Amino acid sequence: MIKKLFPYMLQLHIFQLDEYNIGKFFRWIFSHFFTRTLENKKKFIMTSKAKVILILAGMLVIVMFMSLGIMFHWIGLLVGVILATQAYFFLAIAYALLLPYQLYKRKKVKISTEKKLLSMPHVKVIGITGSYGKTSVKEFLYAILKTKYKVLRTPGSYNTPLGIAKVVDLELDNSYEYFICEMGAYRRGEIKEICDMVHPTYGILTGINEQHIETFGSLENTTKGKFELIDALPENGFGVVNGDNVLIRNYVESEPHPSPLLKGERKNSVSKEIIMYGFSDKKFLITNIVQTHEGSSFTLVLDGKEYKAKTKLFGKSNLQNILGAATMSYLLHMTPQEIVKAIAMLESVAHRLEIKHLKDITIIDDAYNSNVDGFQEAIALLSSFDTPKILVTPGIVDLGNRTIQIHESLGKLLGTVDYVFLVGESDRTKGLAMGIENKKKVIKLHSIREVWGEIDKLDLQNPVVLLENDLPDNY
Repeated sequence: MIKKLFPYMLQLHIFQLDEYNIGKFFRWIFSHFFTRTLENKKKFIMTSKAKVILILAGMLVIVMFMSLGIMFHWIGLLVGVILATQAYFFLAIAYALLLPYQLYKRKKVKISTEKKLLSMPHVKVIGITGSYGKTSVKEFLYAILKTKYKVLRTPGSYNTPLGIAKVVDLELDNSYEYFICEMGAYRRGEIKEICDMVHPTYGILTGINEQHIETFGSLENTTKGKFELIDALPENGFGVVNGDNVLIRNYVESEPHPSPLLKGERKNSVSKEIIMYGFSDKKFLITNIVQTHEGSSFTLVLDGKEYKAKTKLFGKSNLQNILGAATMSYLLHMTPQEIVKAIAMLESVAHRLEIKHLKDITIIDDAYNSNVDGFQEAIALLSSFDTPKILVTPGIVDLGNRTIQIHESLGKLLGTVDYVFLVGESDRTKGLAMGIENKKKVIKLHSIREVWGEIDKLDLQNPVVLLENDLPDNY
C-alpha cells in the first residue's frame, strides 16, 4: 500500500529506462498517471546515480514537510503528504540538482578515456554506428577479427560515452590491437562526442532509417548524425558503409570522395576512403543465397572475387551484417579464407533473428529493438516458412508523428501471415491493424504473457512464431 501511494521506486525505474530524459519521463507519467505495477521486463538496477537521485528526492520531501509544517502547521503537513505522493516531481528536481555534477563527471571521464587511448596509438579503434544492425555487425566483426588479432569490443549495448569509457578504463590495455566501439545516438552531435573521445581510425555505418526520428527530428538530421562517425575518421583511415541503404548511398554520392580502397591502393592512400558493401554492390557483396533448415550458403564477393561461404544464421539482414563485418575484416588484411572459416563459426546474436524451438513451435526471436528495415526483413523470413505463421509485436517505437503511417504500411506486408498478435493499445498497433486487410487474423493482447495461451487455443500444427520487438515498461 505504501509503495502504491508513494511510487518512488517504480517511477525511478521508469526514469532509468528513459535514460533520465525528463521529457520522455514526464510524457510517460502523464499517460500512466495511476500505474502502480510494472511487468519488470528489464530489471531495475540500483546504480550509484539512481541511489543518489532517490536520496536527494527523499531529502527534498523531508525539507518540504518541515517547511510546510512550520508555516501552516497540521494543514501544511496534510498538504505535504499529498505532494509527497507525486514522486516524479521530486525525482525530476533531484536529477536537476545532480546534473551539474554529472556533467562535470562526464567531462572528466571523457578526458581520462581520451588520454588513455592516445597513450596507446597502436590500438586502432573501429567505430560502428547506424539506425539498425550495429550490435550484430559488432559481434560478427569481433568473432572474425579475433581469429587473427587481439580484439576488445564494447559488450552488450554499451554504446554511450560513459559506457564506452567504463570498458576502456577496466578492460583495454597494451596487449590489444583493435578496439571495436559501438556508438549509439538519439540526436546530432552525440556520435561526434564519442568520436572526440575515442578517435576511431576506421568506421562502419550499418544503415539509416526512421529509428529515433522522434529525437533526431528528421531523416536529414539522422543521416548527418550517423555520418559524424565517417566525418571523424582521419585521412589515413576509411569507412565501410551499407550501399544498399538509399539514404547512405545518396549522401555518399552527393559528396566528393576518393575512389574505393582496394588492394593496390592500400599503402598509397593518403586520404579518407569510403567503401560500400551490399547486395547490389560489385566489389563487396553476397549473392547466390540458399537457405535451408541448417542455415544459409552463399557466394561472398570480396574486392570483386568470389568465395563460397556458409553460416548457421538465417535471414537477409543477418547476411547483410555478416557482409559488413567481412568487408572490414578484409580491408584489415584478413585473407578471404580466414574470413570464410570464421563466418562458418558465427553464432546468432541474442534476440536478433535468433531461431529457437519450444515443443513443436519454431520461434524467430527478433525481440530486440525493432526498426522499419528489420521488421520488413523479419516478415520476409517468416513468410519463407510453409507452416502456419504467427507474428507477435507491439510495433516500433520512436517514430514520432509518422508512427501510424509507417505501421499502416507495415501492416500491408502481412498478407502471408496467418495470425497477427498485437500487444497493447497504441498508435503502433492501431496503425498495423489499419494496414492488415484481413481483420479476422488480428488478435489483440494486453500483455506479452498472454501469447502462449492464445497460441495453444489456435491448435496449429508446427507453427512458426515471430517475436518482433518486446518493449520495456516505459512504453
